[in-house]
This record gives sequence, C-alpha cells and structure tokens, in this order.
Amino acid sequence: MTHKVELDFFFDREDDWGANYNNQDFFQYNIERLRWCLVEADHLEGNPFTGCIDLNTLEVKDLKAFDLLYSLDHKELLKMVEDKGWDWIGDDFEHMEAYLSFIMQHDRSFCYSVKGEGYKSDSDYLHIKTWSIPEKFLKRNELRDAYIAGSYNESGDYNVDSDSHGY
Repeated sequence: MTHKVELDFFFDREDDWGANYNNQDFFQYNIERLRWCLVEADHLEGNPFTGCIDLNTLEVKDLKAFDLLYSLDHKELLKMVEDKGWDWIGDDFEHMEAYLSFIMQHDRSFCYSVKGEGYKSDSDYLHIKTWSIPEKFLKRNELRDAYIAGSYNESGDYNVDSDSHGY
C-alpha cells in the first residue's frame, strides 16, 4: 500500500512570511518548514529523514523514518538539529525559494513573489509575499501558467516560472 502525506505536513497555510534573514532561521521558524528542510537535506550527516518522502509525489519512501518525523514535535526537532550541529547556511534566498516553489508545485492556487534589498546581491532580507491565484486562472493549466508567467517580484527582473521549482 502506498502512503502519501498531505501538503499540510510541510506547509502551514497561515504562515507569516515576513522578512527573512537566513535560511537556517527560516526553516526553523515552524515545524512544517523544518520537516521539508530535513527531508530535502541530503548533506546533513546522520539525518534519518533525508528522502523519506518523495517531495515530487509526496509518497512516503521510508515508513520508519517518516513515522519518526511525524512523531516529533517542533521543539524535539529543533533539539535534534542543535544536538547534531546541523546547519544549512549557504544559498539562503535560493533555498527559501525552493521551498516556496515546492508549495506552488503542490498547491495550484499558491503564488508568491520575493524581494530583497538589492535582490540577488548582498541583501540582508528576503521579503516574501504570497497570495492565491484567482479561481478563473485555475480552470486550465495554460491559464495558470500564463498568470504565473506574468507575476514577478517588485524588482521586476525575476519571473516566477512554473516549470522551475528550484530543485
């Protein structure tokens, strides 16, 4: 029997995106973001959650690892990250955008734009704005894709591309 997780396992629909300084804090902000990061992070030594869920299909690939991830609360996961010395500091903005693109891949109505102070340079903060794509654009893939192609961040030079999900 194939087990799948719901998107809500990785995404709090009431999330407060705000201004984000780095991806370590961004992913530790809530349990949903942290779960995604831990499943996605194949570079963390001793990470039992890497690949336990196929992030493209949301199919559970390793039931034992998934059960552990499911059973731990936010504080327990944060303690595990701290105890193991895990970090994912690096391509901060790209990593955060990969997560947003993941949500967009699985929630047809989710859309986002990003703006950094001097985006794609040495900006200190990534500002994230999210909204729902209007229902009339969700009736056909071509309409949704056209809507997304016309959405871009305030800097005007970065288009959200529905075919590129950052990973």
